[in-house]
Amino acid sequence: MRDAYFVLVFVNAYFLAVAVSNVVYLRRATSSPRLKAGPFVSVVVPARNEGRSIARCLGSLLAQDYADYEVVVVDDQSTDETARIVADAAVHDSRVRLVRGSPLPAGWLGKPHALSQGAAAARGEILILTDADTAHCHESISWTVTNMEDHDADVLSGYLDQQYGSVGERLVVPTMYAMMLLLPLVLLPRTRSPRAAFAIGQYVAIRRGALEAVGGYAAVKDSIVDDMSMAKQMKTFGFRNVFLDARGAARCRLYRGYGDAFHGIERSIYSALGGSPLAVAAVALVVLGLIIGPVLAVLASLARFEMPPALVTASVALFVAQWALVSWDRKVPFVAFVLYPLVFLNLLATLMASMVSTGFRSGVDWKGRTVRVPKDSARPTPEGPVVRARRAR
Repeated sequence: MRDAYFVLVFVNAYFLAVAVSNVVYLRRATSSPRLKAGPFVSVVVPARNEGRSIARCLGSLLAQDYADYEVVVVDDQSTDETARIVADAAVHDSRVRLVRGSPLPAGWLGKPHALSQGAAAARGEILILTDADTAHCHESISWTVTNMEDHDADVLSGYLDQQYGSVGERLVVPTMYAMMLLLPLVLLPRTRSPRAAFAIGQYVAIRRGALEAVGGYAAVKDSIVDDMSMAKQMKTFGFRNVFLDARGAARCRLYRGYGDAFHGIERSIYSALGGSPLAVAAVALVVLGLIIGPVLAVLASLARFEMPPALVTASVALFVAQWALVSWDRKVPFVAFVLYPLVFLNLLATLMASMVSTGFRSGVDWKGRTVRVPKDSARPTPEGPVVRARRAR
C-alpha cells in the first residue's frame, strides 16, 4: 500500500509541475497586440439558431482596430432570426458578408460543413474561426496577427475569457482547464507529433495556405471535435500549432445553466478522447484514484479522529496546490476550486454519458441534428512536398 501512496504523490507532483509550466508559458509566450495592419483577415462565424447572441458578436467584430478584414457569417440552416440580423448588418457595413448555408451533405457534421463554406467564401490570408456566442475585444484581430507572426504559427488557438452564470455552469465549464494539468503546452510548437496538438473551437486562427494544404474542412468533415481534429491534421502535415492565453482577444459564455452545460460537453468529450473506451477507463482511474480517492481517505481518517497517512495527505495537498494555481490563473469561480471533487466527478459522469450516447447509442441531439462518433473516419496522409513547403515558408 505504501508503494501505491508513493505513486499518488509522484503523479500529482508531475501534474503540479505541468500546471506550473503552463501558467508560466501562457504568460510569457503570449504577445500583446501591436500589429494594426498586415495580411487581409477573414473572420468566419458559423451560426445555427444564434439569434440571441449573433448581434453582440457582430458588434464586437465590427469595432476592431485592425485595418483590413471582413466578417463572413455562415447561416447554417437556422430557423430563427439569425440570417435576418446578419443581413441587416451587411446592409449597413460592407465588411459583413452573409453566406446562406446549403443543406448538410451525407457524411458531414454541421459545424465542419459550415466552416468549409465560410472558408470557401472568405478572401483572407488568415482565417479566424470563432463561435457566435463570443464577444471580441477591439484588438482581437490584432492579437491574432501579432501572435501568429511572433510564433510563425500556422494554426493558433487559446483559452478565452470564460464567463459564468449559474452555479451549475461554474462547476462544469472549468473542466476545460484539466488539460493544463496533463499537457505541457510549450511542446505544441516544438514537436511534430499529432498527439501534441490542441485547439479550442471558440477561437481558432489558420493560415489559408495551410488549410488548403491539408484538404480543408473536408479532411475533418465527420469530426465532432473539429477543432482538435484540425489541429492534429495540421501537425500531421508538418504545420505549426500554437496555443496561448487568448483572454486579450475575446470572451465567451459557453452555456446557459447546468443542463445546457452537461449536454453540450456530453456531445463532444468522448470524441475528444478518440472515441476509445480505454481512454475513458484511464480518465476514470485518474479521477477516482488520484483525485477523489485520496480526499475520501483523508475524510474517513478524520471522521475516526485519526491522522490520515502522510503520503495520502501529501497527495491531496499537491492536487489542491495545482488546482489552486490553475484556478487563480484562469479566474475559475471560487466554488469550482472549493468543490473540486464535484467538478471532477461531474467530468467523469459527463464522459460516461457521452460514451454511452455518442459511442454506443444513436447519438445526442444538438441544435436539431444528431451527433454521434463516426465508426470509420479516414484521414488524408501527408505527402513530402506539403511538409517541405511548410519548412520553406
